[in-house]
Amino acid sequence: MIKVKSSQKIFMDTEVATLTGICVEHLHDLAKARHLGFIARAAEAAGKQADQWLFTLSDLLILVMLHPRCEH
Repeated sequence: MIKVKSSQKIFMDTEVATLTGICVEHLHDLAKARHLGFIARAAEAAGKQADQWLFTLSDLLILVMLHPRCEH
């Protein structure tokens, strides 16, 4: 069972990994393959772009159903 705050609308990839037990690497692969989540780009001080995967509650529920917890 996953418990989240009712007010929370967006989840970062690290939060999703913690809540679902799916490692970040598998989470990114699954999100790309199933077209879940979206990438937010944030400018860093060095002028580079940092990619942060963001997921909705619906994405979170789908991920839980599609992938078991990682055992590694």
